[in-house]
Amino acid sequence: MEVTKVQQARKTTKLRNIFLGYLVMFCTGTIALALILVLIFYVLMSCGIILPANYAENQVREDKTIIEAGKTLQPDSRQKLYKYALFTSKGRLVEGNLSEKQAQAAWNVTQQKDTTYQFPYNYVKVSHHDKVTVMRYSVSAQFEPPILRQYLPNAELSFFAVFCIAFLGGGVLLASNFGRKLTHKMNGLQQATKQIQAQDLDFSIQLSGVMEIDQVLHSMDTMKETLKTSLQKQWNLERSRREQISALAHDIKTPLTIVRGNVELLTETEQSEEQKNYTDYIAESIRQMEQYIKTLIEMSKAETVATLQTETIDTDFYLTKIKDQVMALAAVKKISVVFAAFNLPKTLYIDPVLLERAIMNVASNAVDQTPEYSEIRLTVESVGDCIQFSIVDEGPGFSAEGLKQAAEQFYMGDSSRRLTGHYGMGLYITKSIVNLHGGKLITTNSTRTGGGQVSIEIPIRVSSTS
Repeated sequence: MEVTKVQQARKTTKLRNIFLGYLVMFCTGTIALALILVLIFYVLMSCGIILPANYAENQVREDKTIIEAGKTLQPDSRQKLYKYALFTSKGRLVEGNLSEKQAQAAWNVTQQKDTTYQFPYNYVKVSHHDKVTVMRYSVSAQFEPPILRQYLPNAELSFFAVFCIAFLGGGVLLASNFGRKLTHKMNGLQQATKQIQAQDLDFSIQLSGVMEIDQVLHSMDTMKETLKTSLQKQWNLERSRREQISALAHDIKTPLTIVRGNVELLTETEQSEEQKNYTDYIAESIRQMEQYIKTLIEMSKAETVATLQTETIDTDFYLTKIKDQVMALAAVKKISVVFAAFNLPKTLYIDPVLLERAIMNVASNAVDQTPEYSEIRLTVESVGDCIQFSIVDEGPGFSAEGLKQAAEQFYMGDSSRRLTGHYGMGLYITKSIVNLHGGKLITTNSTRTGGGQVSIEIPIRVSSTS
């Protein structure tokens, strides 16, 4: 078998270094953005597109001097950056470009002082004779073009807003790029995980170039090789067990054929009624064993239980046959059988051969565990939409481990119920047959006897021809 190799990456770096690289890039970009915006701001200011923060204040100061001198303000080519309101000495608004409400607020704040500030504006009051002029302005850089000043009244805040938008946009782009890069680096890890889950272990692990991820990949590669070796051993062991089972089944056929031939010869001799019954029991047991061996060979070849051959059978006739088989099995150890049936349908749609085999496997285990001159109980009843066959013995019962693993193939670890000559196949085959019928196998300990209780529960099905 070819051993797969880990494909080496050209360069390995730490995840911390990748993160630091993006952090440095982000910080550098932020500083560069701030410097560019500041540069643009001062270039626009030097070109006159942005007016300095004290521009409106200088206009107010110049016009205040003119008003106090009693002169009339002359038209100026410069756009006035302040707004004003002209009042009478009694406070009646005469004219101005402030709204009536704004003018009233301007008049009120300048009653105590001629120059005052109330966020976000500065106010200056100028009196001349019976006229009072109140000018309102803000100390902030503003755009010279009126259209820009209309929608962006504060140039500094406008540039700060641009900086914030670019800052957040750059952060999102870098985070997205970092996420895509990290996802790309993680592809090898995700692919390895999927292939190991699918038990496809013949693949090469692709290293990412990131030290932390590659450490995990190296560990997964070691785990993969260990798992591959373990699975190979398990597959070889399973194949060996199937071959042994098949060989054992074939070997049993020879002495069984001899026994069947001798039983047939016995039937031709003079026998008492009791001897005939025993001979019939032996012949029926041989028939069952031959069927079991045939099924066992099929299982070892196909690695599954034989296909169901379902048919409609009479319930009473079938249960009588099962009861006689269990009683014959128990008679060897002088064990009595208590049989009870409740609320059963008239017919069953099952595979009678396989189900009989499943029930007899459970009964055989119960007889083996039950001491001589005691009893086992066979109860058959309807439970909901199912029919349940329960067999209770008076043996030592299942251990906690046995309750969980008794039906596993080749399980012989339950020391409380271990028997010589058993290979851990009885309940495993029973469970396989029950599963084919769509039912379930239940192993518990009886609260009445303390012994084991095994129940076969299968759905009550109606024949398609009935």
